[in-house]
Amino acid sequence: MPGKIHLVGAGPGAADLLTLRAASLLRKAEVVLHDDLAPAEVLELCPASAQIINVGKRCGDKSRSQQQINALMVWYARETGAQTIVRLKSGDPAVFGRLGEEIDALRRAGIEFEIVPGVTAASAAAASAGITLTDRNAASSLMVITAHNIRGEKLKASGFDPQRTSFAVYMPGPDYEKTARELQEAGVDGNTPCVLVSHAGRKSEQRCFMTLHDLAFCRGAVAPAILIVGKVARRTAESGEELDGMLVPVIASLNEKPGVSVEVSLQS
Repeated sequence: MPGKIHLVGAGPGAADLLTLRAASLLRKAEVVLHDDLAPAEVLELCPASAQIINVGKRCGDKSRSQQQINALMVWYARETGAQTIVRLKSGDPAVFGRLGEEIDALRRAGIEFEIVPGVTAASAAAASAGITLTDRNAASSLMVITAHNIRGEKLKASGFDPQRTSFAVYMPGPDYEKTARELQEAGVDGNTPCVLVSHAGRKSEQRCFMTLHDLAFCRGAVAPAILIVGKVARRTAESGEELDGMLVPVIASLNEKPGVSVEVSLQS
């Protein structure tokens, strides 16, 4: 009898942000096929007898294709006798996690599967930065987008009021200048506040508040990172509060010094 594939969201990385169902499945898993971003503290929940295989592929890394990952899931379900197989994906599997391709492969192969949601990066980043993603006075809509897509399309905001929308941009780098430019071309004002959060929800988390215009000069942000753009990011940035790990960059007179590259450090 083929095993069952559990497509599990690992959340942003902290083990205590896993759902109870995800933690329970990891503790009894026989095989775990995990993304490259799955942290050690989450994998430590797995039993010592479990086969733990890194099937991760980072942006721009072609060492392992999605087709190979799909084939591995089917093989472990059909050929090994394992009944509890966890496909561990960072964040929430349904948000920029190639979940659709993996579901299609499992359905074609006749393999039973279950989807276990996880805390997505946008929620984790907003929570750790002390901001909200929507606000009845400032942001009546939330647009979740990625700066990297298979068709190479530009970021778009059609159908939304850019001034009353929060944008959660997954994979915003490493070309932050391009991300800032495309958001402005889509109608977002360059003075719009934003927060860049690296390693959201982990001990290594770092965050940086700035304007969209200043994002173009950002350097050195460590992936995975997520960018939240909109008036919702203004409150903390302008409140004067000192938050652990927060750096509000002071970038003065950039327009007066064309050609100057300014590094925005994300060190806490």
